[in-house]
Amino acid sequence: MKGNADLNNFIKDLLELEVHDRVLEIGFGPGILLHQMAQITTKGLVEGIDFSEAMLVQAQTVNKEGISTKRVKIQKGDCKDLPYGHETFDKVCTSNTIYFFEDSAVNFREIFRIVKPGGKLVVGFRTKAQMKNMPLSDDVFNAYTQDDVKTLLLNAGFLDVRIEEKEAEPLALYCAVATKA
Repeated sequence: MKGNADLNNFIKDLLELEVHDRVLEIGFGPGILLHQMAQITTKGLVEGIDFSEAMLVQAQTVNKEGISTKRVKIQKGDCKDLPYGHETFDKVCTSNTIYFFEDSAVNFREIFRIVKPGGKLVVGFRTKAQMKNMPLSDDVFNAYTQDDVKTLLLNAGFLDVRIEEKEAEPLALYCAVATKA
């Protein structure tokens, strides 16, 4: 989907990836962004976690080479209980996942735990205003304003939280960018 490709490229740019970075993508979907990040972090490691078995299978195919050379590691799991040690990742990203978080505060504290000091988090999302015009079930999707996302990240402990916007068709793209002190 083009919208996801545009958002993934925006996230990738905002991450400012470096060759040695250890990066985590939460909710990697088909694994395309994982693959792109692995092309940049050639002396680092790209990991991914997703709760969908179907996406895990698809991402394994897309990232076959990276997985075989041990530069990409992916697994099934949930953001509220990440199977990584404290301060493991230089950079963490997630795209279009926050709507599914049962408890966003818990999930963002868990993300904060695994980011190294000085590390960065980039969260790609659709705003509450954008989502109100979509046929989505309130039972499944939680919508957030830009301020909501910013507050969640600040409350989790992140600093220098800002919302970046980029014009795109059919909808503008939004990413929250935050750092860990």
